[in-house]
Amino acid sequence: MALSVRERPVFSSIVEVLEERLSARGRFLVVALILFATLGLDTRRTQNFRVFALAAGLFVAASLFAFVRRPRATLDCALPERATAGRPVPLEARVSAAGEAVEDDLLLSFPVARRWSSSVPVEPRQHRVIALPGKPATVNATLRPLRRGRYRLRPPVLRGTDPLGLVAGRAREAAERPLLVYPRFFNFGELSVPVGRRYQPGGIPMSSSTGDAQEFVGTRDYREGDAIKNIHWRSFARRGKPVVREFQEEYFCRIALVLDTATPRRMRAADEARFEAAISVLASIADQFSRGDFVIDLLAAGPDLYYVSAGRSLGSLDTVLDVLAALEPVPEAPFATVGPPLIDALAQISTVVAVLQDWDASRESFLREVKALGTEVRAFVVREGPPGAPLPASELFEVSILRPSEIDERIALEERARA
Repeated sequence: MALSVRERPVFSSIVEVLEERLSARGRFLVVALILFATLGLDTRRTQNFRVFALAAGLFVAASLFAFVRRPRATLDCALPERATAGRPVPLEARVSAAGEAVEDDLLLSFPVARRWSSSVPVEPRQHRVIALPGKPATVNATLRPLRRGRYRLRPPVLRGTDPLGLVAGRAREAAERPLLVYPRFFNFGELSVPVGRRYQPGGIPMSSSTGDAQEFVGTRDYREGDAIKNIHWRSFARRGKPVVREFQEEYFCRIALVLDTATPRRMRAADEARFEAAISVLASIADQFSRGDFVIDLLAAGPDLYYVSAGRSLGSLDTVLDVLAALEPVPEAPFATVGPPLIDALAQISTVVAVLQDWDASRESFLREVKALGTEVRAFVVREGPPGAPLPASELFEVSILRPSEIDERIALEERARA
């Protein structure tokens, strides 16, 4: 995907430094310096170089004053660890004077969260602050994540400025922290998915621990062939004959959500929109199932197999969304290479819901193998145009076409209703 000039790493870093170290009037002065320098190149015909020299001297003096000044104030701001694309996040910072004197001419800047291809803007980025002793000044801003992803976020910085408020001085740099922006998702409504119950070795405790533990329901007399490890030693000592613990086998619904991450090597805007729409569909389905009594397994098919579980005692929906936030597309068809590991992972699954970006022989063959395991299958193909191959008969399993443009409209409607 081609990056705009402003989004290129080198240019964006320069812009960020200028925005943090110069106030609005300071940036205006820099533009004026460039203009006067251009107009005053011919010193024989114009006297603009005198205005340039005056403005340059003013800028140098302001820079030296700001460089030696350190603000005697403290800054406290809680930053979010997670956000959702399209939903603004309020930020609040508190600035307090460290001594008994009033600290004015302070400039508070909120750095932009960045990743390789996009950024998360903050509005407004800069604030002029006056810190009073014993009375913290509150500064509010809004983080506006537009696209999902894993971003690098630095805390806000407080700098002292020159008396004219042109240039900001040095500040103590804080460590970056990750910001996970979840994909946009919507209320799926009526979700026609066949669900069933299947025996799970080890039952529900196996979902949150290792080993062969099962739910203990009582004791009974020892029978030939019972495992020694199941002997209930206290009852054995009390009764004088072997007694074993009895367990209840567990059957419950375990749903696997399989995501197709394959995209062309030269990804166009339409390919990116389809990939993001597929992630939104899967996040919406996960949100729907997380409200029920299910165990959810997320399997993202790429060069590596991403496998996380949620539901019951395994974790919340955030476990699935954390993976979806950082997921990247792969330039190859996944099911030909990771099909066998996926089949092995789906052996104990009740239902498989696959979100695909196209339909072809490899994807159909994979879902047929899943169906042969006795697992219920439901598939969604996310794309604008017709699929690459004819869809199978509905008697085998149901496949639906979802268009990215319709998904965007549905999300936009819910966001407007929420606003």
